[in-house]
Amino acid sequence: MKGPLGFGMDDLLQEALQLRRKLADGLKLLPDVEDVGYGATAREEVWSDGKVKLYRFIGAQPPSGQPPLLIVYALVNRPYMVDLQDGRSLVQKLLAAGQDVYVLDWGYPDRSERFLTLGDYLLRFVDGAVDHLRAQHGG
Repeated sequence: MKGPLGFGMDDLLQEALQLRRKLADGLKLLPDVEDVGYGATAREEVWSDGKVKLYRFIGAQPPSGQPPLLIVYALVNRPYMVDLQDGRSLVQKLLAAGQDVYVLDWGYPDRSERFLTLGDYLLRFVDGAVDHLRAQHGG
């Protein structure tokens, strides 16, 4: 029996099953997604722990000697949002001001991270990156 909108329960069930198949197919492809470049500014990997990577951005001029700036972006977003395009990049502006800029990239999540806690992210990954920066910059 079709309702007032022209579809019935069987139609809804088929739609839900089709959506479930499409989502499952999409999740299978996620690990094969290529790394997206940081759009505007050269960078180098300076530290890593598993999938978590610390990148240092390379500016046109040397840093002014200020303490380094570590950008820790949200787990659910990609850190290239701070460096999208030439002329529209927070990172480029910071580098031009003489700041030494680093960003922590969490990588793409998968089942291997399912048991990680907030403490793991803070005390292992963020602390590890900060320890690296202190060792490099004498802090």
